[in-house]
Amino acid sequence: MNASQQVMHLLISSLAGLILGLLWLRFLLQFLRADFYNPVAQQVERLTRPLLQPLRQMLPKLGRVDAAALLLIVVIKLAELSFTLSIIQQEALALPQLLVLTVFALASQLLYFYNGALILLVIMSWVVAAGGYHPLYALVQEVTDPLCAPARRLLPAMGGLDFSIILVFLGLQVAEILLEHSYALVAAIVGL
Repeated sequence: MNASQQVMHLLISSLAGLILGLLWLRFLLQFLRADFYNPVAQQVERLTRPLLQPLRQMLPKLGRVDAAALLLIVVIKLAELSFTLSIIQQEALALPQLLVLTVFALASQLLYFYNGALILLVIMSWVVAAGGYHPLYALVQEVTDPLCAPARRLLPAMGGLDFSIILVFLGLQVAEILLEHSYALVAAIVGL
């Protein structure tokens, strides 16, 4: 890959990653029924509204699942991967292969998102005083709580320190390993 291809790949991946990160956050906030009065959640909603508005007219909301956001996440990742592969490999994949690659890439991105959210949660827990409030910290707590709450039941706080986050990190690492091996198996079947 030459320098211009690397720069193009970097720009496309960065822009797609930023947009997908916002859309994932929007999707998770709605799915988890997070506090939409939180200023950070309102900003995420404001930033993603122009992207989702046209799709919302065509796709209904399916309970807690925002079908428009999910479809847009898949379409953007699909476009990013197909464009990136055409730059790197100078060839396109067949649609079934590209869809398989997209599903696994999105699952990997979701695990990466949760790893980042947990790191942010740990860092902010040191910065925000006990019992204090910060809108970003509250939002990160709401997003990570479905993973952290079961771990807290298994490993309650000891001496005021919450070691359950370590269990969640381990669980995410196990999920990444299983995802990699599942991808290798499926890739061999579909010829990736």
